[in-house]
Amino acid sequence: MSGKLNTANSVIVACTLLLGISKLVVYTNKVTQEQLNQWLCMPQSLPLFLKQPWTLISYAFYHVSIQHLFWNMLLLFFTGHIFFNLFNGKQFVKAYSFGIIGGGITFLTIGHFFPSFTDNTMLLGASAAVMGALAFVVTLFPSYNVYIFTFKIKLLYVILAFILFDILNISVNTGGKIAHFGGILGGIFAGLTSKYSFRIPKKAKTPQEESPKKEKKVVSEEQQIRAHQVNQLLEKISASGYASLTDQEKKFLFEVSKEKES
Repeated sequence: MSGKLNTANSVIVACTLLLGISKLVVYTNKVTQEQLNQWLCMPQSLPLFLKQPWTLISYAFYHVSIQHLFWNMLLLFFTGHIFFNLFNGKQFVKAYSFGIIGGGITFLTIGHFFPSFTDNTMLLGASAAVMGALAFVVTLFPSYNVYIFTFKIKLLYVILAFILFDILNISVNTGGKIAHFGGILGGIFAGLTSKYSFRIPKKAKTPQEESPKKEKKVVSEEQQIRAHQVNQLLEKISASGYASLTDQEKKFLFEVSKEKES
């Protein structure tokens, strides 16, 4: 239920433009590739990072090769499709930012104290942030399912597969793999803060107030997800009107309303 240009798509545009601009300034001899890398990539040395604190953010939007950009943006595109079925732009910014920061801090910490682990490299690319966004979804809805081709699988298993792949290939681009783990931790932290910050404590009832005749209704996680999606759409209608919904969103609300009538 994403819009024509959601926040994830905006990040894709920004990263693509940054790569294009960086290639242009290098090819026109304005700066060298090495100078650009030193200015935008995150160093593993703490003293050097303190001189370039902006790299904690800039590294996640900077790619050197078209291949690196393509695979990261492809993953971000599908992540955005999943994310905006459940959450809004502000929540994406939160999850993505925590992924960026978590990946950067983890890389810096390991790189500074154990430089041999990261091969004295610099950190760049959006993959840690994307991992953070995926981890955010799984933290709030661990049973959420996605389709890979025609196969239905829990998103949790997809993330576990990424983690297993990184562990098995830890010797290749070790710094990047470490950042992935940090991005996942950042996304989990963002998810937990969202999960508990919006809970309103209920007033405790005395035994006399409790009705023994009424049993508590167990709500499945799938029902919680659908209810969450409906609330997101109602907020969108309240802010921008019914006409702002896409055809897919209108169809979803219609199907939910028919289910309630039956």
